[in-house]
Amino acid sequence: MDEAYLDRFLSTNLKGTYFTTQAFIPQMLKQHDGVVINIGTPMVNFAFGGVPATAPISSKGAIHALTLQLAAEFGKHNIRINTIAAGVIRTPMHGEDGDKSAGLHLVNRIGEVEDIAQMAYAIAKSNFINGAIINVDGGMGAGHNLN
Repeated sequence: MDEAYLDRFLSTNLKGTYFTTQAFIPQMLKQHDGVVINIGTPMVNFAFGGVPATAPISSKGAIHALTLQLAAEFGKHNIRINTIAAGVIRTPMHGEDGDKSAGLHLVNRIGEVEDIAQMAYAIAKSNFINGAIINVDGGMGAGHNLN
C-alpha cells in the first residue's frame, strides 16, 4: 500500500475524529458537561491474516488511544469520552456483501444500525461511563464462528 492509501484512513478516521472533538471541547468546557462517542472496532485487538487491513485497523486503533487520552484529560471537567467498538454493521459501506461477514461474529449475523444507536443512547444517558471502549460486535471481540 502506498502513502496515499494510508493517509486516506488516517485523515478520515483519526484526523476526522480528532478535529471534530477539538471543535466541540471548548463549548463543553464552558458548560462543564459533554459526551463524545467515537466509533472504533474490536478488530484492533487481534490480527487477520490474508486481509490487507493494516491501514484501516491502525487508524481505528488510534481512535481507541485518542479516546483514552481525552477521557483522562477532560474527565475532571465532566466531559466523558468513549468509543463504541462496532462489529460489521449493515450500512451502505458494506453493500450487498455485508452478510458474508456474519461468521466474524459469535451471533453469526452482522449488526444493525439500531444496535449501535442503542449503545450510543445508553452511553449518552449515563453519567459514569468515561474512557470506555465498549464492544457492540455480536461477540466478535470474544471469538469467531468457523462455519
